[in-house]
Amino acid sequence: MHWIIIILLFLALIAALAYLLSLRKRLATICKDEIEKTENRRSAFISIISHQLRTPLSIIKGYLESLLTGDLGKTSPGQKEYLTEAYDINIDSIKMVNDYLNVVRLDSENMAVDLKPVDFVQLVENTIRRLTPLAKASNCELIFEKPAKMIPPVKLDIIKIKQVIENALTNAIKYIGGKGSATVHVIDKGETIEFSCRDTGVGIPEDQQDEVFTKFFRAKNVINKNTKGSGLGLFLSKIIIDAHKGKIWIESEEGKGTTVRFEIPK
Repeated sequence: MHWIIIILLFLALIAALAYLLSLRKRLATICKDEIEKTENRRSAFISIISHQLRTPLSIIKGYLESLLTGDLGKTSPGQKEYLTEAYDINIDSIKMVNDYLNVVRLDSENMAVDLKPVDFVQLVENTIRRLTPLAKASNCELIFEKPAKMIPPVKLDIIKIKQVIENALTNAIKYIGGKGSATVHVIDKGETIEFSCRDTGVGIPEDQQDEVFTKFFRAKNVINKNTKGSGLGLFLSKIIIDAHKGKIWIESEEGKGTTVRFEIPK
């Protein structure tokens, strides 16, 4: 009699386990469907926000550029000063929107890179040229010490690496905080290429340097000076460089400046 009870209990246990496994599979399927629906809604939301925010900012940028270049008529020195300030604010807003949208995307997907052969030196040179007006307005000199020898094309994602270079340069301009300079080097290291941007800015306190690539990090000494920034630039830069199987790091001394370096395979 006891054996019959044991067998029945054993069969009941097997039936219960089978039911639980079946229930788990059904729940997994439901969860997967819900996750996919959530991700689809999230992607649609990002797309809408991207369009709704970027489009008017880009239109404003175009009008301000036309006013500053004189295409819409002459402007007085006083008007030009206000227009330049408005233009700088617009550029900061566009960058901040892009940074926030990139972070939202990265929360749900790995970063893909579109690797194509690119003239790296030319890419750096073009980026410096585009940011020179911003540097001059901040009383900062951008110096590019070009390599003596020609460097073969480097396989990289031009849009994303340009974003890393722009971030290094705009950070240098922003945190110099007055008259100063940022010097850029490109070094061919055989299997890899190295970019560096050395500025004469405020530097980063030693006890905070391990945090520079974390999301929303901003050094205390720049927060105290009310310097604008999202704290996302270096966080995004690291993700981009990691996606290129490279490495990025900083060398800094408070009060003497910061050097941002990254190295990627050719």
